[in-house]
Amino acid sequence: MAATSDRALQDALIRLLADAPFRSALSAGDEDALTQIPPEHAAVLRAVSPDRVRRFARFIARGYYHERVAHFYRYSHALARWTRCRPVDALRTPACDALLDRVILGSRDSAHDVAALVESHLAAASDAPPYAADLRRYESAQMIIEAGPRVWRSSASSPAITATTIAAPSADILVLDFAWDLPALLPTLLAARTDDSAQPSPPRATRTPTQLLFARSPRARVTVMRWSDSLAHLLSTMDGTRALRDVAAAAGLPDHDVLEIASTLAEVGAIHATEVSQ
Repeated sequence: MAATSDRALQDALIRLLADAPFRSALSAGDEDALTQIPPEHAAVLRAVSPDRVRRFARFIARGYYHERVAHFYRYSHALARWTRCRPVDALRTPACDALLDRVILGSRDSAHDVAALVESHLAAASDAPPYAADLRRYESAQMIIEAGPRVWRSSASSPAITATTIAAPSADILVLDFAWDLPALLPTLLAARTDDSAQPSPPRATRTPTQLLFARSPRARVTVMRWSDSLAHLLSTMDGTRALRDVAAAAGLPDHDVLEIASTLAEVGAIHATEVSQ
């Protein structure tokens, strides 16, 4: 029982540090914020110094989002060689200081707010190439879709994709249209980060309409893949009621093609698949 109680107190303290609205409510004396917390744990939370907790929580939040911005905006970081504007510098602004007092670490809403902050910071950069706006949207989409609840551990294995599998689109997908061929550009940008030669201007990109699917696995692994109207139509027929063999018939495609596509979509988290007993 003691171990369970200790874990519950740890969870309460973690929430105090990670959840700014909860922290503010507690600081303001809002007893409703403590309704789901045992009285002995609530007493511990009331006893801590609000100012010290706030400062430590901001320190944790800044480090948390610094890691994510450095990872997801690595292409814009490569462009900083020419724009002189690094994505992580957005986290050292008064606007970020104000935002850190509102975030819930790991939530999608907070990821959206941080992404908007970074985008605004990068949009003010000088000497940015014409594809910079598309690049910011691409990087923000990855950071936003990565956020949210995830499965840390699971013993359950994914069902095999067969002709009788029932599939439905995941809520964790996003399809965006871009004016530039970003997938072709991104490797060149990453290479520029380690290229010591003094290039006078950023890498060039091809201006061509490009549609991309952003998907997230239950463990929050983000995958980006090229998308098309034919794939979108196929996904729309996976409505959670039809077996894949019926999906193939409705789409006018061979069964093996649909099974191969469905396997890829399931692996990246774009669809949920279940097997129905026959």
